[in-house]
Amino acid sequence: MSIENTVDDFLDSIDHPSDDTPKYSNTLYKKWFRSKTQSGFIAIKPWFDGMKFSIDIGKTNPSGKLESSTNCFVDAVDFAAYLRSICHGNAVINFPANERLNLSYPESFVSYGGTMTSSGSPLSRIFKAQYYTNGDTVDTSNFIWKAGHFKARKSDTGAFIPDMKSPLSVDFIRISRQDIVSISYLCDLALMSYVTNKTEWYDA
Repeated sequence: MSIENTVDDFLDSIDHPSDDTPKYSNTLYKKWFRSKTQSGFIAIKPWFDGMKFSIDIGKTNPSGKLESSTNCFVDAVDFAAYLRSICHGNAVINFPANERLNLSYPESFVSYGGTMTSSGSPLSRIFKAQYYTNGDTVDTSNFIWKAGHFKARKSDTGAFIPDMKSPLSVDFIRISRQDIVSISYLCDLALMSYVTNKTEWYDA
């Protein structure tokens, strides 16, 4: 059985969620990666009821069996604006380095979120995109996208404060600028289609 078929079965299974989970649209973008040491995928789905994109990054073993999968949600407008800025060449200005957010380089993006698990424990979800680095070498033509789940505590304001020393699941994928052009175009098309057919989209 191929890696694609095995993980496709997994992705298809979340196309039909139960009544108490978000209603996603079908997969908007999917990419497979394989190297000498690992293989996996990225899948992006719109969740327009919440005006978010679901980003799922996973890892498979050589036989195609799913080993891990980490899902995060990003604000649809913020994420689309970030991708478009990269495509238009002005992300260095619009998304500068931000040490407070642990973003050491410009053209980076981070999204924090969280939820309560079925056992009642707070879970922090973090999506981060930044330049691909190899040791001290920074490759500005490629990015690393990471999705992470962490143990957390919930503040008085309802925010999920992650314990970065207690990761529960972390997956990542290398994304080229050419990949970003395709992803950005698809996100823009999906958003334009949605708001054109749902004039009250801003009430989401």
